[in-house]
Amino acid sequence: MTPNGHTDTITSLICWEDYLLSSSSDCTINVWVCTEEETLKVAYTHIEENAVLGLYGMIDTDAKPILFCLCKDNSVPTYSSCLYRFLERGRLFTRQEVRSFEIGPGGLFFTGDGTGLLNVWKWLEEPKVPSS
Repeated sequence: MTPNGHTDTITSLICWEDYLLSSSSDCTINVWVCTEEETLKVAYTHIEENAVLGLYGMIDTDAKPILFCLCKDNSVPTYSSCLYRFLERGRLFTRQEVRSFEIGPGGLFFTGDGTGLLNVWKWLEEPKVPSS
């Protein structure tokens, strides 16, 4: 099977639960599902402003899935993802394109960019607002 879903180079693939996510230089992220006919089809397409160089996923401190998108504009948008919509949670910025990304233990993640910098990041809990 060779499904079509992008118009430029595919830069990253990740499996997330029962879905396949693909990113491309065409500035899109596709969420693929398996059909009853056992083929893949695009169920949702998310569009970024710049080429997407890579995708990475982790679980935050509240056990919610977070998707990291390495973009050509030296940014890393982060999304809460329920796979049919991406809700932006924030954006990391680096001096040059992030070329390497790794998930660590305890909410840590690491990025390496084109300048040779290694950055260590920690996903913090969202502040709890007391109810009145």
